[in-house]
Amino acid sequence: MIKKIVHIALWIIPMLLIFISLGFSIKQSKQLKCAEVKVDIADSVQQQFVQPNDIRQWVRRNHQEIFGLPLKSVNLRKIEEGLRKLHAVEDVAVYTNVYEDGYKSCGALVVKIKQREPVFRVDGQAGAFYMDKLGKVIEWSPRYTPRVMIVGGLVSADFARKKLLPLITYINKDRFLSAQIDQIYVNAIGELSMVPRVGEQIIVFGNAEDYQVKFRNLKALYTDGFKNGGWSIYKSINLEFHNQIVCTKK
Repeated sequence: MIKKIVHIALWIIPMLLIFISLGFSIKQSKQLKCAEVKVDIADSVQQQFVQPNDIRQWVRRNHQEIFGLPLKSVNLRKIEEGLRKLHAVEDVAVYTNVYEDGYKSCGALVVKIKQREPVFRVDGQAGAFYMDKLGKVIEWSPRYTPRVMIVGGLVSADFARKKLLPLITYINKDRFLSAQIDQIYVNAIGELSMVPRVGEQIIVFGNAEDYQVKFRNLKALYTDGFKNGGWSIYKSINLEFHNQIVCTKK
């Protein structure tokens, strides 16, 4: 019996020491003061709308008071809510952590960022911007030019969200169309024209309504009507009319 008690004690005492040590370490870590901002940006190679230094500067500009504060006193929720308002940020997580700086432990604010993913770029008369899959505007940046569909002409953010986003998303999901359509132009009354990657003709699309039917007709024309070539003799392909395609020769 005594042997059994001793055996149990040999297991319990180390466990208690671990928990006591862990509790002491956690308490001690919360007393450490915030000295650094560490930033982790997902897909930072593919997307560069947000860079780590941008986030560090934002924190220092808007929350300078956190430096020198104990980690437990940092208002993580307030910082997170502010970062969510940045145009290029889709999601963010903010927490505190401890890192080793030489022979001493230091406190850090850790920011994990997920950037918005651009679906297309508007380079129109009213200005330039990107739009993501949720219909959120991403401000144009001169330091990063993703390879996405370009839309020119008269395009507001509202028109881009309601009319262009579903249409361009449809194009991007279709292997044939995404390889065929290069650019889109929007005129003053919201009618679309498209520039193909192959050939010099203009695709007169009309308004954005019934785009699935229009693209179905366009695919049929290219795969069946132009299967032996011949599209080079036309200057325009008109998809505005229901159940028919009008091709105009040069």
